[in-house]
Amino acid sequence: MKRAILVGLAMVCLIIYLVLLNGESVDFRLTTHWTVHWNVGALIGSAFVTGVLLALAVFAVQATRRAFVEWRTGRLQRRSSRIDQWEESGEELIWNGDAQRGRALLQKAWQRRPESSYAVLALAESFRDTGELHRARGVLYDAAGQQHTNPDVLFALAETHRAAGEIGPSIEALERLRALHPRAPRVLRALRDAYAQTERWHDAVGAHEVLIAEIREPQQVTRERETGVMLRYQAALQLKDSDKKVEALEALAASRTPPLPVVVSLGDALANAGRADDASAVWERALRSNPRTVLVERLTKLASETRHRDRLRALLRKTRPQQVVADNLHWTIAQLWLQDHNAEEAQREIQAIQQPETVGAAYHWLQAEVHRQRGQIEQAVAAYAKAAGNPDGYHCATCRHAEPQWMGRCPQCQGWDTYRATVEIAA
Repeated sequence: MKRAILVGLAMVCLIIYLVLLNGESVDFRLTTHWTVHWNVGALIGSAFVTGVLLALAVFAVQATRRAFVEWRTGRLQRRSSRIDQWEESGEELIWNGDAQRGRALLQKAWQRRPESSYAVLALAESFRDTGELHRARGVLYDAAGQQHTNPDVLFALAETHRAAGEIGPSIEALERLRALHPRAPRVLRALRDAYAQTERWHDAVGAHEVLIAEIREPQQVTRERETGVMLRYQAALQLKDSDKKVEALEALAASRTPPLPVVVSLGDALANAGRADDASAVWERALRSNPRTVLVERLTKLASETRHRDRLRALLRKTRPQQVVADNLHWTIAQLWLQDHNAEEAQREIQAIQQPETVGAAYHWLQAEVHRQRGQIEQAVAAYAKAAGNPDGYHCATCRHAEPQWMGRCPQCQGWDTYRATVEIAA
């Protein structure tokens, strides 16, 4: 303050000095028609004072602007800190079991800062945790309307739809997200699985091919390629044209060790196309390297003559012991003898079973069939009673879901090549 007073006094003294030193008057033209007749010293002092005043005005404007910016920045920072505190406190309250207060704080934080996805995602997750999927869906739907390009909100919306069993809306949200991020592995994987769940296999294959190109980790690439084979297999099964179906399955079976579902379905497609010999050749080749009951079942259906079943029995006896369950193999061969109405040979195979309890009820069913063909009705009825039903059928080795027919993919757990026969010859 003192310095400012001293500077002001010095300026006044300087102006007085200039006025006294330059006492003469001059004409000073302000415009072409306006002339001022004034003291030279006064003019110099006035010009100096005007410059100082202009400088002070500019400085004052800059200082005012700087002060306003600092005030506004501080206000925004305080507002942001307050919202951060609401988000943190809201999530903590939810974790501590006070969902009502926690959700209120998160809702408040989201309304004050709608461009941030943190609060709305935490709010939706709290609704999902308590099974209130409709409320979670509503919150995310509103947020997606406000934040059209936020990937986290769109992905959470898709996952909520999927959890609610709404696969169609889930796919719509994922497709919208894929349009924004066409090569994001997380999106591609979720979209592929959604397509597979709705059996849109060709679309699933398309998404999977893009996903494979984005993966760099070798082990993950191997797993995804196996998944790709399953997807292309399911897509091939959807083909209506028999020739195209055979062609697609043959392409999948071209590898050195094709998956069993591909081999089984290729044989089915060949048989349906009237190429029974080609189907038998495919199944026999697979049976030599990978003995499975489903292959025996398929070959048995095509075995129209005794010589065909003789050939099949010979193939089964040539299987390597470490590849098969010996008792189940004897049971299967005995069943083939019964189809030839040869109860004696069937009985010899039954007697070769070392542990009947491992075969289970199927052992009694087979024994009943032998008694029936021999005309031993009482013994057959007693054996049927122990068998408790026909042993034909398959079940998933993962989830135990049962089906009367073999399937390449479990409809319950989506397991690939998990179906095994009730009496399975494969070790």
